[in-house]
Amino acid sequence: MTENQGARPPQRPLPGAYRPAHHEPGAARHARAADSHWRRAQQNPGQFYPFEQHDGYDNRDPGHGYPGEDLLSHARPPRRRGGFRRLAPWIAVVGILVLLIPLAIGGYYAYSVYQNKYHPPDYSGPGTGHVVVQVTSGDTPTSLAPRLQRLGVVASTRAFILAAEHSSNPNGLLPGFFGMHRHMNAALAYALLVNPKNLVQVPLTIPEGLRNSQVVALLGARSVIAASAYATVLKDPALLHLPGYAGGNPEGYLFPATYEVVPHETALAVLTGMVQRFRQEAAAAGLPGAASQVHLTAGQVIIMASLVQAEGGRISDYAKIARVIDNRLALGMPLQLDSTVLFGLNAYGILATDQQLASDSPYNTYRHTGLPPGPIDNPGNAAIQAVLHPASGPWLYFVTVNPRTRETLFTSSYAQFQQLRQELARNLGQG
Repeated sequence: MTENQGARPPQRPLPGAYRPAHHEPGAARHARAADSHWRRAQQNPGQFYPFEQHDGYDNRDPGHGYPGEDLLSHARPPRRRGGFRRLAPWIAVVGILVLLIPLAIGGYYAYSVYQNKYHPPDYSGPGTGHVVVQVTSGDTPTSLAPRLQRLGVVASTRAFILAAEHSSNPNGLLPGFFGMHRHMNAALAYALLVNPKNLVQVPLTIPEGLRNSQVVALLGARSVIAASAYATVLKDPALLHLPGYAGGNPEGYLFPATYEVVPHETALAVLTGMVQRFRQEAAAAGLPGAASQVHLTAGQVIIMASLVQAEGGRISDYAKIARVIDNRLALGMPLQLDSTVLFGLNAYGILATDQQLASDSPYNTYRHTGLPPGPIDNPGNAAIQAVLHPASGPWLYFVTVNPRTRETLFTSSYAQFQQLRQELARNLGQG
């Protein structure tokens, strides 16, 4: 070897050439390869030396790794940067909303409470249309306000209550019926209800066939007078100026009709007016004289008319029912009317039970012959006329076989009567 020759760099083995079985430790080998690569790059700048293959290193060799492999294999994986920074503004917005929403809701609620208490919804004018409002005895602005709101008279209960509190007569509500308007200013509405000049008469209809107890309940519900006040008057019938043939019994003499309830009218005045109406209608029917033409007293006419009214289905059948009652009375047969049994026991229904039929009430026409001791309801003109002018026929029995349509069938045969009773039971779902 000459001086100029120098030492040759180690030869890279040819592909497929024999490699010694001995290998340096991985870390040392990698370090030596990296150092050799750096020296060559310094000696020959600008020349590219693939790091993959030099000094016995070949990344295709499964027995070799890349420099720093042992260190990097245990390194923490790279962490993505910027994720939290991107979410941070949104997290802040959500946090602010979480704080602000409850505050907004609470503020709105507080504002609503304040407005409703001190500035509740109210209409601005006298209103339009017409509605009748009933003020009962004992009503206060607080109890009346919800009814006025439901009827559309005032915009809110609070507005009406405030109007009463600010009025010069805060406890001046008058019992009675008042003609009012819808969409009224609360102050105007309250002023109307404390002025007696605004009381109005209200039509009140008493239908035929009601018992006195039912009439009292209806009057109490539809007028400004309590039902108990009417009941008290009925306990002293001498005050009512009943006809003499009533025998002091007001049952049957509160004539069913439509009445005008006058403001400030008393229970006695209302009931006396109904008895007076009966006397007028009875006189128009020819009572008491006409009763003798059918061999009855005037009192018996009213009793029988009350039976016809209670048992009758259709008005066209009333005269036939009156004839059945006449025929049975003439033969001395018990009337056997369930309506009388139920009245005597203060019960209601269509058919009396076996236990009710066994009662010893004087109104039990299954056990006692003849007419009951008094009327069982308040009959109308049609029933009274049917008794005074009964139909002609041999019937001894009748059954309203269909309570819904009020179809009533008549017969003189007891066997057929039993069949009709069975038909009624089927229609009532009992057979």
